[in-house]
Amino acid sequence: MKKAVLTVFLLAAVRPAMAAQAQGDKDNDARVFTAGEITVVGKKADVGNTLTSREIGTLGKTDIARAADLLPGVNFANVGARNEGMIYVRGFDMRQVPLYLDGVPQYVPYDGYVDPNRFSTAGLSEITVSKGYSSVLFGPNTLGGAINLVTRKPGRVFEGSLGAGFSDGSNGVGSSFETLNFGSNQGTWYVQGSLSHLDRDFSQMSGQFRPTTYENGGKRDNSKSRDLNGGLKIGYTPNGTDEYTIAFNGISAAKGVPVYTGTNPSNTARFWKYADWDKSSIYYIGKTAMGSRSWLKTKAYYDGYYNVLDSYDDATYTTQKKKSSFTSVYDDKTFGASVELGSEIAQHDTLKFALHEKHDMHRQYNVGQTPQNFEDNTFSIAAENTLAATGEVNVILGVRQDFRSTIRAQDLNSTTNAISSFPLDNNSAANYQLAVVGHPGENQELTGYVARTTRFPTLKDRYSYRFGSALPNAQLAPEKSWNFGIDYSFRPADKLKIMTSVYLDKLTDVIQQVNNVAYVNSIWVYQFQNTGKATYKGFESSAEWTPESWLKATGGYSFIDRKNDSNQGILFTDVPKHKLNGSLQFLHSRKTWGLVEAEYNSKRYSTSDGLYTAGGYGLINLRGSVGLGHSLSVKASVENLFDRNYQVAEGYPEPGRTYVVSMGYDF
Repeated sequence: MKKAVLTVFLLAAVRPAMAAQAQGDKDNDARVFTAGEITVVGKKADVGNTLTSREIGTLGKTDIARAADLLPGVNFANVGARNEGMIYVRGFDMRQVPLYLDGVPQYVPYDGYVDPNRFSTAGLSEITVSKGYSSVLFGPNTLGGAINLVTRKPGRVFEGSLGAGFSDGSNGVGSSFETLNFGSNQGTWYVQGSLSHLDRDFSQMSGQFRPTTYENGGKRDNSKSRDLNGGLKIGYTPNGTDEYTIAFNGISAAKGVPVYTGTNPSNTARFWKYADWDKSSIYYIGKTAMGSRSWLKTKAYYDGYYNVLDSYDDATYTTQKKKSSFTSVYDDKTFGASVELGSEIAQHDTLKFALHEKHDMHRQYNVGQTPQNFEDNTFSIAAENTLAATGEVNVILGVRQDFRSTIRAQDLNSTTNAISSFPLDNNSAANYQLAVVGHPGENQELTGYVARTTRFPTLKDRYSYRFGSALPNAQLAPEKSWNFGIDYSFRPADKLKIMTSVYLDKLTDVIQQVNNVAYVNSIWVYQFQNTGKATYKGFESSAEWTPESWLKATGGYSFIDRKNDSNQGILFTDVPKHKLNGSLQFLHSRKTWGLVEAEYNSKRYSTSDGLYTAGGYGLINLRGSVGLGHSLSVKASVENLFDRNYQVAEGYPEPGRTYVVSMGYDF
């Protein structure tokens, strides 16, 4: 009966009377908080690099990892052992493509990662992904690009939206969610707030899954999670050029870590739960005009990250008596600030200078042990110049020098609980970027670029024993890459937009595992060293076509080939060579529509020896919406229509067929 009701709903949403005029794409987009954008003067944001709130909402993506996966060249992955999402951009992970919120860094100081599954899309206006070429104004560690989450800004005296819904599978209601956005723009000041709550009781497994020792199928064991995201932004706009904003964003979460279900004997069962996964950010952003041709942008921020990981004895998740059981606490803090000065130094010449400073503190301990403390300080100075060489060509040159100082790194003797100091080390890294942007014809943009980019090794890269299997290496140097690419975007017709890119990345000093470097405690241990060279090359394309007011089609394709030039027997993991995705939307009106979404990914390696892989898969999702008046709408979707048993990391199955129903109200 349930399936029949949803089928009737979807058919009603796509009934033939579709000739009514659909409103433009921007009618349902949130207004962009432009002070949180990082823009490159003289280069447009291409169709393949930005997702609007409308696109994210239409395709039902509630977290940023699955939202970013809609873009070509971007892949969603799963760090199954920690139940974390991962975003890869042209093969670079989130240590090499850091995450920003309104231009403020969000990565965790210790390992450079952050779980994108915990970040809700509810309060965002857009997600922008810089690939290959990213502005030097972002600051350090943008080896392969940058991801910027831009929040909303109100445009009316009072506005907002409410949403609520639930997901349902063959085993009952799996999760429920609620969202709230509200804002008020009073001319000289504004306030914007958001709140979202997701309570997942379980993840629905595919009916095609075969039971294993620790997983019997149906409701995925230990897949329960809770996520509460909230944000509040207050801005002062005394005139048409100046803006001063204070914002708070917080995440309070808890999650289980489902047990590995694969066949790799090296992956022993872990019985883990994160009792706390909390993150908070407070930041200030200001922009002040200095005459008619210059401006000053300032940022200051505090970021806190706290988590508690419990490791249990067995699948009952009740006792912690074995040596492998523990309660681990991470407590991280970051203080940072940046200043950007920009000026139109001539009629067709814009120059920007930027200073960044970021101070990271990491504190870790297992309950009952002495805490270890680590501190890094990172400073960078950057300049970016855009020169309009002719009426059709812009030349963009950027340089940045980064410096990282290790202030404190404590070593712990697990037998005596005594604290000593690791060797401390400092690093510097130079970055250069050159882009030429031309307009060979009307509605066309052609960009060629070359960029020398870097990434500093994280605290974990340098100082972790990896549970006794590795030796720390405080002398690790920055990873480096020469990135080359050509981007071409054009509109051959008013209703068709196309973007294509080809690229080549040559990496050196890649941090790689070197085995058997020492014999410690009766075992051979490994060490991470700057021994790697690699080549990434690929092609990507995306298109958006609206041949009629009632029909919209989108599509994207990505190809990437990653080779380990140092040791071709060591394979890169977690990114498929081929990815194809698209959607076909039938519109009756802005709020009444039906949509078919499809995605294909080729196989990907899960271990660097190539013995264990996540096989290729194809997915079909159906979505529909019915408007009930001007402000109210009801949506329904069927995720993974054919109940495919698929994985993006071997041994960690993704959800099977799931039904989602929600209601939204705009005011």
